[in-house]
Amino acid sequence: MKNKAIDTYIDEFEIYLHQLSDKEKQDVLEFYREYIIDANLQSSDAIINELGTPKHLARKVLADYSIKMSEENYQSVDNGQMTGNQRFSKNLKMIGLVILALMASPVAIMIAVILIPLIVLFLGLGVLFILLFLFMVAMSVVGGIGAIFIGLSVMFQSFATTVFYVGVGLLILGVDFFIIPIIIALLKWFFSVIVIFFRWLGKKMLRGRKTPMKGEKENA
Repeated sequence: MKNKAIDTYIDEFEIYLHQLSDKEKQDVLEFYREYIIDANLQSSDAIINELGTPKHLARKVLADYSIKMSEENYQSVDNGQMTGNQRFSKNLKMIGLVILALMASPVAIMIAVILIPLIVLFLGLGVLFILLFLFMVAMSVVGGIGAIFIGLSVMFQSFATTVFYVGVGLLILGVDFFIIPIIIALLKWFFSVIVIFFRWLGKKMLRGRKTPMKGEKENA
């Protein structure tokens, strides 16, 4: 026998799961429909009291899904054929979904109110440090190029001065080109630490009931 409250909740819930594939979406919808029926939640208020609003539940499901995909390094997406930029974009999206899910959780929201500003402060200081460092590198590149031009400009007046300035300029540029890959590696490491932290945070704060994911039933 159909229950209008359950159907209405599931229909609205489905709208917010557009980021999942059809198979994944059906697994999730089937799981929660069965959960609601087994828990004998017959009214909209009872369902919302247990699971939250459809939008809030969807945020948790999408965050959980995104965390699992991130942990697997998206090997199940496009047969693992993804560029670094695509993985970066998906991990960034995962972080956003975790934050949204935290803000939707009555229990986690109190912790999130305290934790998120601290995270933002930490990230802000990190970004400020990185920007300052990049600025210094950029200025040194400009200085190195400037030194070379100065040296070349006096080439017919003083060869020794030319050699000195060109040498200094090339040395500065050489150091910069050595440092730039290190900076890129540090940025990647910094972002990976942030991703790992949000995976951990999401699993600790959001994962309670098991949400069906693609392939789990087949592997069960």
